[in-house]
Amino acid sequence: MQQTRRPWTPEEARPLVAAAADAWGLGGTPELLRLGTNASYRVGDAVVRVAPETRDRAAIDRELHLAAFLEDAGVPAVRPLPGAAPVRVDGRWATAWEWVAHDPQDGVGGEAFGALLRRFHDATASYDAALPDWGAPQLVAARLRGLRAHPAFSDDEVDLLERALAAVEADLAALADSTPHGVVHGDAHPGNVLHETGTGRAVLADFDLIGVGPRAWDLAPAALHPRRYGADPSWWEAVRRGYDRPEDPSWEVCLRLRELASAAWLFAAEDPTATDAAGRPRRSAEADVRMRTFTGDPAPPVWGRH
Repeated sequence: MQQTRRPWTPEEARPLVAAAADAWGLGGTPELLRLGTNASYRVGDAVVRVAPETRDRAAIDRELHLAAFLEDAGVPAVRPLPGAAPVRVDGRWATAWEWVAHDPQDGVGGEAFGALLRRFHDATASYDAALPDWGAPQLVAARLRGLRAHPAFSDDEVDLLERALAAVEADLAALADSTPHGVVHGDAHPGNVLHETGTGRAVLADFDLIGVGPRAWDLAPAALHPRRYGADPSWWEAVRRGYDRPEDPSWEVCLRLRELASAAWLFAAEDPTATDAAGRPRRSAEADVRMRTFTGDPAPPVWGRH
């Protein structure tokens, strides 16, 4: 399991995208969309996504199978590009998807976001293909272990984060028999729901982390935005109305786990070679802000503005 997260660079990603596009006969100049876990570029009327080296073919096939199921079920979601089977480029799998016209600055309304998650959960209640466990606690644990070797994080800080994770896992175990479970998207943050130009539809994207787990895990990213990223709380309230399911104790526990996961995601990408003017290990201001959330600061700064 991945313990560090080395960010993509355009210099690394662009030739891989171009090679995949050539293999499918796609025309057009690759246009960067996002460098996250995957490198995503628009090429003509397609989106080319190159996965990290750690992602195997079975995981790619799970994404494509679920996408086909959602299409048959009428759930608005991104679709694989017809006739473009996954290709291997420099040891990484690349997939092609139909372009969904949207403005990245035009976010989906809260009620539409919540209603889409509800529709996804309702539709996948009948999904019978094999899926892995959601795996979020294990991924967070692996990333925290990776910080043990990072010069910019102390053992005391990692201990603190690991205790927070252990508390969340204990609470989840205590709720196991009463928490609604099923297929989860795994990363249902606002950036993975597109507001389609023209139709106004909310369209679900990015199935990298699909699995079986507590349904509340898919609500946690939306809840985290007002708590840590400074979003308007009314947007989250609208998500709840759109989802239209009663809240249960797992919602708050999954929110705490998402908070840890979002912090660990950033921490795992911190450059271990960075130093200050005196040659001491240095981490980003954003990492400091997120760490303050777990060290007892009663009013840590808003995340993502540093």
